[in-house]
Amino acid sequence: MRGRFLILIIGVIAIATGVFGLEVIKIDILKKRYESVEFNHGAHINYVDDCSRCHHYTQEPVKCIECHEIIEVYTYKGKKRGKGIGLKGAYHGLCLGCHKEMGGPVGCEDCHVRKKTS
Repeated sequence: MRGRFLILIIGVIAIATGVFGLEVIKIDILKKRYESVEFNHGAHINYVDDCSRCHHYTQEPVKCIECHEIIEVYTYKGKKRGKGIGLKGAYHGLCLGCHKEMGGPVGCEDCHVRKKTS
């Protein structure tokens, strides 16, 4: 009986983690210069009422990089809206837009920690 209860509890936790997105996603596209940005998906779910606010209108979860290309630039002068926006523009447009609206952090080093040079 105890074994079944334990399996049930583990199953509920596993489902809740998957459904409610409690994972931390590491974004390391700029790993040459910066430490990974740690995006707490579960914490962000509490701030939005609709998943499509971040994930567009896709049937399945899709990584941003599957549609948005990497453009190696360190000052952003690229396209800010519409088709063909780069990965950096997609992240910054999405994250900063919401952070400004909701009072979240907007400074570069709030999310990007520079790697220490050896």
